[in-house]
This record gives sequence, structure tokens and C-alpha cells, in this order.
Amino acid sequence: MKPRTIENTKFEMIFEIGGEGHSFPNLLRKTLLEEPAVEFAGYNIEHPLLASPIVTLRTKRRQANVVLREALEKMLARTEEFRKKFNQATSDHSID
Repeated sequence: MKPRTIENTKFEMIFEIGGEGHSFPNLLRKTLLEEPAVEFAGYNIEHPLLASPIVTLRTKRRQANVVLREALEKMLARTEEFRKKFNQATSDHSID
């Protein structure tokens, strides 16, 4: 994953996520839209074989970079929670 900033203002960010498909930017978009201050969050992949996702984030009253950072932290916490629950569930059913 190689992020590259295209535009960065107080209430809007546009950035490319090199080397990614739909999974990560779609999860990021959904997490960003949970924040009431987000006016728009979306991504576009111009060509599925040749292009990387371009993510656009626009906020109403909070700084876009702060909202993005919080969304990434929320995603990380959820991933850790899932990992712990998955490990608990699979340790109970070990295969010999």
C-alpha cells in the first residue's frame, strides 16, 4: 500500500492508495461515513487492472485529516477485535 496525496485542504482530501483493489477503500469509505461531520466519502478506480483507488473525503466542520486519522484508528481497533475473537473461536476447535 502506497498512499499519495493529490489534494489536501482543511475540509477536503483526495489521495491515491497504490497497490490496492476495492476491499480497503470500500471499508475506509464505510467507516468515514459513520462520522456525522463527513459530507462525502467515496473512491474511484478508473481501470481495474491499471489504476489504484482515488479516495475523496469532504467534511463539513472538522478537519479532513483528523477525521481520516480517526477512521483509520477505528478500522485498526475493529480489526484487532476481530482477530482476537477469531483466535478464540478457532482455538476452541483445534484440529489434531
